[in-house]
Amino acid sequence: MLTEWLGESSIVGMVLSGSIIAKIVLLILALMSALSWAVIIIKALQYYNIRKENQRFYQIYLNESSLNQIKKVSADFPYSAFASMYAATYQEAARMSQRIQRSAPDIAENISMLPHLSQQLQRVIEQNINERYSFIENRLNLLATISSAAPFIGLFGTVLGIIKSFQSIGTTGVTSLASVAPGISEALVATAAGLLAAIPALMAYNYFRNQTRFLANTMRNFGMELTNRFEWIVHGRLLGTE
Repeated sequence: MLTEWLGESSIVGMVLSGSIIAKIVLLILALMSALSWAVIIIKALQYYNIRKENQRFYQIYLNESSLNQIKKVSADFPYSAFASMYAATYQEAARMSQRIQRSAPDIAENISMLPHLSQQLQRVIEQNINERYSFIENRLNLLATISSAAPFIGLFGTVLGIIKSFQSIGTTGVTSLASVAPGISEALVATAAGLLAAIPALMAYNYFRNQTRFLANTMRNFGMELTNRFEWIVHGRLLGTE
């Protein structure tokens, strides 16, 4: 078994007996593959934690009537985009409510400020969504780069190997298939390595991009829920009905 893997006719044997450029190309592809798998594992765990904590926090958000208690609980969900959005919206709503009450104690003046409150809450929610989206999307550019660059790097190694084989034909004058087959097969290893690095990165990139879009949509939907809930409560306080 060991001789099958390490013999000159095996893939490992061709790599070990290849030129220095071929080895450098394969080393680059191996590093790119390792990097892509590290990113895939990190992002898979990250998306899992985000989805799990979003579901747990959303249940608390639906079942708990006290805004202050929800704010305290939100600190227990560091991965949850919902918890981060809620904390930012809660702080902004409390700050604006106090500012409006100090500057405009009259109910009529408070009513005129309510549209401004709604717009401010929406801006805070949108800013938080953009920040969380950037965090969720982080490192996906590495997968995109590897999936697009790895095949070309492998093709580069293949072209160099084929050029070397044709140079050998010109030097020796031997044109039989047996004389050029080892060099061409060695060159094609680079192409195979490039595809092995690119295919998992491409599949993972497409999957995570879809997950990112799904999370972005859920964040926007939750943002609308937040806006409605805080508007209703703050409006009631400003108008003296709560």
